[in-house]
Amino acid sequence: MFEYFTEAHELFVYRLGIARGASRRAIVTLGTLEQHAQRREVNALVRDLQEEARAHAAVLEDVFADLERNVAVPPGHAADGLDHEAHLVLRKTENAIMDVAVLPLALEILYGALAAYEPLAIYAREWLEEGVASRLETILVELLSSRNRVLEMTRKVFASSETVEAQKD
Repeated sequence: MFEYFTEAHELFVYRLGIARGASRRAIVTLGTLEQHAQRREVNALVRDLQEEARAHAAVLEDVFADLERNVAVPPGHAADGLDHEAHLVLRKTENAIMDVAVLPLALEILYGALAAYEPLAIYAREWLEEGVASRLETILVELLSSRNRVLEMTRKVFASSETVEAQKD
């Protein structure tokens, strides 16, 4: 990879690699969250997020191919940190309120992905071909939709009588 960035395109390719690595780490972290989810609908939602992360990683591999670049995956410290945080929070959370931990962690992963993909989409729209920009923008739309689904489920779980009763115990 690049030792020092002298061109915007080098930085773009590097950040694209970080986004791909973050997607790969998200697959693993979301798998952990899925295993800990208590409600069937939370489990299904997290599984859907995991499948979307797989699809996003595949899109990035295609983008690298279109750019005729090797798929380089530099360390993604933010994604690694989220994974570490997820394990820590899950280990410290009682099963009765586990979904109250799982959903915000899933939301953090989505926000991290949004932060990674949004500048990439802008760069692609301004300086690259339409096809690359469109694929990255499609990922952004999917991430925003997923964020809304997670927020809706979070509200539902937080308001449920099961959660309230578990917190009283």
